[in-house]
Amino acid sequence: MKKLPILLIIALLVPMSAHADQPQHEAGAIILKDIDKTTVFSDFTYTTLEHEKIKILNKRGVNDYCEVVLPYSTLYQKIEILNAKTVLPDGKILKPGKKAINDVTPPFIVSAPIYSDIKYRTITMPGCTPGSTIEYQVRITTIKPYMDDNFFDSDHLQTSDPIEESTYELSLPKAMKFNYRQYHFTAPPVIVEQKDRVVYTWELKNIPQIIPEQNMPPMSDVSNRIAVSTVPSWDALAKWYWGLAGGQYKTDHALDQKIGELTKGLSTTDEKIRAVYNYVSLNIRYVGIEFGIEGYKPHKAVDVFKNKYGDCKDHATLLIAMLRHIGVTAYPVLVDTAGIAKMDPTLPSPGQFDHEIVAVPQDKGFWFLDSTSDVTGYKDLPPMDQGRNVVIIQPDKAIIVKTPVFPAETNSIIDDRTVNIKDNGSITVSMKLTYNGVYSMYEKSMLRGMKPIQRKSIMEGTANDVCTGARVSSYDISDIYSLNIPVKISLDFSCQDYVIKAGDLLIVKVPNMSMENLSQIVARDTRSYPLVIGYNFEKKNIVTFNIPEGYRIRYMPGNTSYAGKFGSFAVSYRRLEKHLSYTGTMLSDAYSIQPEDYGLIKQFFNTAVITGKKQVVVFEKLKFRKHVIRHRRGK
Repeated sequence: MKKLPILLIIALLVPMSAHADQPQHEAGAIILKDIDKTTVFSDFTYTTLEHEKIKILNKRGVNDYCEVVLPYSTLYQKIEILNAKTVLPDGKILKPGKKAINDVTPPFIVSAPIYSDIKYRTITMPGCTPGSTIEYQVRITTIKPYMDDNFFDSDHLQTSDPIEESTYELSLPKAMKFNYRQYHFTAPPVIVEQKDRVVYTWELKNIPQIIPEQNMPPMSDVSNRIAVSTVPSWDALAKWYWGLAGGQYKTDHALDQKIGELTKGLSTTDEKIRAVYNYVSLNIRYVGIEFGIEGYKPHKAVDVFKNKYGDCKDHATLLIAMLRHIGVTAYPVLVDTAGIAKMDPTLPSPGQFDHEIVAVPQDKGFWFLDSTSDVTGYKDLPPMDQGRNVVIIQPDKAIIVKTPVFPAETNSIIDDRTVNIKDNGSITVSMKLTYNGVYSMYEKSMLRGMKPIQRKSIMEGTANDVCTGARVSSYDISDIYSLNIPVKISLDFSCQDYVIKAGDLLIVKVPNMSMENLSQIVARDTRSYPLVIGYNFEKKNIVTFNIPEGYRIRYMPGNTSYAGKFGSFAVSYRRLEKHLSYTGTMLSDAYSIQPEDYGLIKQFFNTAVITGKKQVVVFEKLKFRKHVIRHRRGK
């Protein structure tokens, strides 16, 4: 069902979970028929007949299905609407008029006119309300294969709504060799041989809907799915792709001059690579386009440099060209990001990828660079690129490797707070926050998109997370446009009535870092699918109390620690002459958790949260005795 209405396509990227016993009223619609029939010809062009019949159950179903959006390439494809109608609850049939069927330009084309071959054919279904049924038939003809002399395709037989009948039919010439893979279902295809063709038909009935679970793998990784490909090997794919991209890496005088400016005065190769990477990341606007719709051939490096924008493969092409100019070997890398199904190494196909980055060979392995993220530092990777099987494209061969999953220490929040306690129950707090790795990426992305007054509101919100009614006296934010440094924030604020006074005692809840979001992630009792955090992380919290004059420490919790399969945390206190120091550290290696281990991560996260909440210290006012001097009487 890869060519469903665009709203559903987007919905397929949202984490989902299957429960066969889930009542249908939870669904937005019932898909009565989902039939795709693809006919491949000897020149590898092909046609696909799509037949969709959908019963709308509620407003959510109206929003998801009543505006049919069919993306297609004007350069590679032709599209025909064969039939479209809405059957009302009373049986009346309404057909969309000419004004209801339109070709529209996707929003991203407006800002990037070089991608003008992409269009959306839209059908506004008339009278589409809960209780109605929509039905349409579409023929899409691919007049030019994306990969010369090859065909590849995939089809989903399961979605977030129940399906009564889902069929994928594939007709090919008998002489055409191909491979297919089935995921999450075992029913074999029905194979029928004809005169000079062979037809494979996969048909499933009464397919349960897939119900959301937070932090779940993408739909394509959990649903019933078929993938087919005639590509004989990964090396064949590499040779084809190099034929598209290999000639795009040339530079011209203007680009050479810019590279010279960027690397002037730099002595090491590493410094030069960093300078080139930073330039491409920060100065070439990323225009996101689905890999495979616009086409696989990147634009020339000199054109990307001149236009100052491009998609992922254009970014990679410019970066490779600039690196080669300074004598650094680099290769394009095809990536299946965390938003789509994991790459299957047994089925060579360009259709398995939605992203491109760059690999730089080292003595052992590779560095990976993704300049499409303008918040990702040199030698770091966005979470979507980590832990993925990727294909490094060389002129005559492909190398399949796995990108690293960075250790917890790489993605850290260090929260250092100094707390002054006053006798009237108020406190002043000096907070220093350091964000590294994925947290730095998030903070930079968020803060860059804000006006100064909005950033001030964020700072005030941070202070109020510590204590309601906090008053911010000053704050400072490091250079959020630099890729060479983490995000650092300093924040000073005061809170009234934070301390509980009980006679001579001051009872103070340790104002440590909130981890409530961890409990939310593991709120479910059980899971059907993996829990995907997507990165390892470290959170370190240091709180230093300046003991108020005339008080001493009466109580502090004992030190405690926990170590499990997926991480550890520790809480410790240290007494100093005029200070009390609290340190809480949590390390999580829970990049991805299988359902059978869900209980362990649930226990780990909840224990860490509860332990943090229990941190309370008590100070006691010192009592001074009056010294009475007695004089002896003389005899």
